[in-house]
Amino acid sequence: MIPEAISLGRMVLSFRLLLLFFAAGAGGVAGWFLLGARRDALRRVVIDSLTTATLLLLAGWKLVALVTQWTAIRREPLLLLWATGGRPGILVGLALALAYLGWKLGRARPGELAARDLARGMALVVSASLIAYGVLFVGATAAYAASGGSATAARVGAMVPEFSLPVLNSGEPLSPDDLHGRPALLNFWATWCGPCRAETVVKNRLAREFGYRVTVVGINLTHTEAGEDPVAAYAREWQILYPVALDWDGRVADRFGVRGTPTTVIVGPDGTIHTRFFGPLSYDRAAAVLEGLLTESSR
Repeated sequence: MIPEAISLGRMVLSFRLLLLFFAAGAGGVAGWFLLGARRDALRRVVIDSLTTATLLLLAGWKLVALVTQWTAIRREPLLLLWATGGRPGILVGLALALAYLGWKLGRARPGELAARDLARGMALVVSASLIAYGVLFVGATAAYAASGGSATAARVGAMVPEFSLPVLNSGEPLSPDDLHGRPALLNFWATWCGPCRAETVVKNRLAREFGYRVTVVGINLTHTEAGEDPVAAYAREWQILYPVALDWDGRVADRFGVRGTPTTVIVGPDGTIHTRFFGPLSYDRAAAVLEGLLTESSR
């Protein structure tokens, strides 16, 4: 297990994406040296082609969100800065990247930059990147386990940890007992978090459309705020439809293994953690998980 994210001040970065970027960079550097200076023209074409293919993959992954999350993005354009296309976006991005590489190989002419040489060079760089990713992943997993970080995260399949949180504009605290009997979506957020602000429309939609069948709760990291007043003002400004719990000391976020915002935890009717999401919440992904839990509980 590796951490979901790392925080640099108020900037939160996906740890897996960081590993991918570092691995791609390491693979590119390794390929550059392995191809050798005597084949400088070849290695330049290989690195340039793979860089362009990577950018196309990222573009497809990102822009598919315009289709899959169009309603939410139309309501809150800022969501596009953080929204991704999920698995469909990855597939579209891969198709674009492979189509570009195929076109690039098809344009190669016999000689120093023959298609076979380009293909071998690309395979060398990709293989080096995969090896680098494996080494980084294993190293990060070992370091995270040694630090005790993996033990503090509430894993999928575990029972919800004990907690009691005050709820904004309510005299009744929130506890795990309030989550039993139906699916629950717990979203850890802060008013200063850009992705959190952008995804508010998604959480409002989930609360409105699922209604009493699902418990939607926003757990504010109040220990990072300037007090309760900014949270209350935010709730009024965005017309939040779901209860907002206040994590004043950050202990509940620690018990859930929250390493960055926004983090969403979906809990089954039996009180076990079913799914974890890091990053801006996609309505389609969250709704699919909640519908699945509702279907299972009705059997």
